[in-house]
Amino acid sequence: MSISKKLLNNYGLRNTAFRKKLLQLFQNSDSSLTVEYIKDKIGRNNDKVTIYRALNTFEKSGLIHQVPDRNNLSRYALCNVECNPSNHIHHHAHFICDYCDNTLCIEEIDFPKIKKIKGFKFKKIELIIQGSCPKCL
Repeated sequence: MSISKKLLNNYGLRNTAFRKKLLQLFQNSDSSLTVEYIKDKIGRNNDKVTIYRALNTFEKSGLIHQVPDRNNLSRYALCNVECNPSNHIHHHAHFICDYCDNTLCIEEIDFPKIKKIKGFKFKKIELIIQGSCPKCL
């Protein structure tokens, strides 16, 4: 059984040729992916609706997560192994390169502890770092 097929099964997702291709694209990438990039790599015969539907399913299952983008594009990256549909929390920084516009997940930085504030309910806390990625230095 291929790694992609096994991973799809572990997350309770149907194992289709398109989903295997999409998952392999994420596994072979060292940065986040945009829908346009996915469309270019997987093939123009797959429409955006199919891609968004698969991305939404992957995200709900805890397989991928959305990452920030300086141009407000939808970007996605693989989650770590602890994520699942009921525990989909990301305590890591995101790095946005000023030159190539890539967004990378940075696990090596300790996320600061944020105290709860009376009267507020936090939905999302992000730590975004900008600068030059290793490829653009």
